[in-house]
Amino acid sequence: MTWTPLDTGNRWAVLGVALTALALAAAVTRAGEALAGEPWALVNESPSLPRGLYARAPGAAPVRGAVVAVPQPPAARAYLGALGMPAEVLLIKRVAASPGQSVCRQGAVVVAHGRTAAVLERDRYGRRLPGWGGCRRLGPNELFLLGDTPTSFDSRYFGPVDRRDIVGVYRGVATW
Repeated sequence: MTWTPLDTGNRWAVLGVALTALALAAAVTRAGEALAGEPWALVNESPSLPRGLYARAPGAAPVRGAVVAVPQPPAARAYLGALGMPAEVLLIKRVAASPGQSVCRQGAVVVAHGRTAAVLERDRYGRRLPGWGGCRRLGPNELFLLGDTPTSFDSRYFGPVDRRDIVGVYRGVATW
């Protein structure tokens, strides 16, 4: 008789192994979060950055170009809530400008330390997007975040974020 995982006697063994692996993964995740105080891995489901699994990079600084996770800024919560996003969902974005660098939003364009990005008036559902305006240098604890896509909901709509609110710096592990 040839053994296959679908044999009646082996189904329970396969299910047991799968459930054990799932429980172990959950335990490791919870232990890592409890020890570090921040999630060690995030799954990005938005098109702002490549979708996939991102792992925390302990000790990495949130410098220009780094991918960071941040709680939803106050200026973004009402809009995201109206879309049905729970308030505890972190945003994952790329640092486009850091302390001392210039950012400007004028009309339909934002410029962050030389990087230009279009600003939309409405989202794909026709909802009006929040906004801020003006030109200034970022303060000592401010970061300006941009996604990699033109439709990313990021600092071009909610303005700079406080560097102290950054949950961590993350690197793509498995993206698609």
